[in-house]
Amino acid sequence: MKNKFRISLIPMIALISSSLLLSLTYFQGKNWVVPDASKKMKNPVAATADNLKSGKALYAKNCKSCHGTTGKGDGTKSKDLNTPCGDFADKGFQAQTDGAIFYKIKEGREDMPSFKKSITEDNDIWTLVNYVRTFGVGTKPVEDPKKPADDPKKPADDPKKPADDPKKPNDKPVVGKKDSAMVVIDTTSAPEKTQIEQVLKQYEKALNSSDTVAIAALYTSDGVYIPANGATAIGTAQIKASYKQLFNSSTMNEKYSLEEIRQVGDIAIIRATFKGERTFLGFNQKISEENRELILLKKVNGNWKIYRCMSN
Repeated sequence: MKNKFRISLIPMIALISSSLLLSLTYFQGKNWVVPDASKKMKNPVAATADNLKSGKALYAKNCKSCHGTTGKGDGTKSKDLNTPCGDFADKGFQAQTDGAIFYKIKEGREDMPSFKKSITEDNDIWTLVNYVRTFGVGTKPVEDPKKPADDPKKPADDPKKPADDPKKPNDKPVVGKKDSAMVVIDTTSAPEKTQIEQVLKQYEKALNSSDTVAIAALYTSDGVYIPANGATAIGTAQIKASYKQLFNSSTMNEKYSLEEIRQVGDIAIIRATFKGERTFLGFNQKISEENRELILLKKVNGNWKIYRCMSN
């Protein structure tokens, strides 16, 4: 009898061990197939200290209840789940690409909900990916830009000279003339100016290629577009529809000219001119045109996006 009892325990122990191994494997993502295109996606959001603070807030709001404060999978709701949350510090989890983690957060599966509706900005999800990475061993944030130290060889400031007013920029705007219109480039820092100009270049490219999807991606989710001869479009769906209507009737070959940048915190006020040719598809007729654009950009998780755009 004793031998028979021992023999009967062996399959049961094997079954329990196999079940536990299956659960761990399930969490680590080995059975969660991620498309190759998603795996190869690059994270556009830098893991700076400021961005990680935003990621921590997003994690506390959306993830902490299941995954726990330290990512161990011991949140208050974890006991109610059918599958274990696992540990974000696990090497198997951290070995995944940023794109794979982004895909899983956005799409979800079974107990893991999809966040595509509750976190509508992709950059917020990328910021969350960066924060989840901090649970891994040896992860450090990218250093935020710092003001360079004073040059010891540089002579000290004249004590008789009045101190600069902290409320006013130290540098004066560069003022010039162009086509009888004033051209003003504000004292926006070089890195910020480069990023802002990149957004305008992407907008120019999307206009000239009639790319509705690309244009919509440049806007914030609550963006507003006010065309010269059309109804105001509010939000992603209306903005797509407005540009689609424009591209159905005409194509453009225009180049932007930056005339003014004014940055106030996380808002940049842009005045630009788009000049070139427009072809009306119904008549196959080309005309020269010049549109004046007033564009407000908003910084979202370290990236500039179009917040308001008015064409005249």
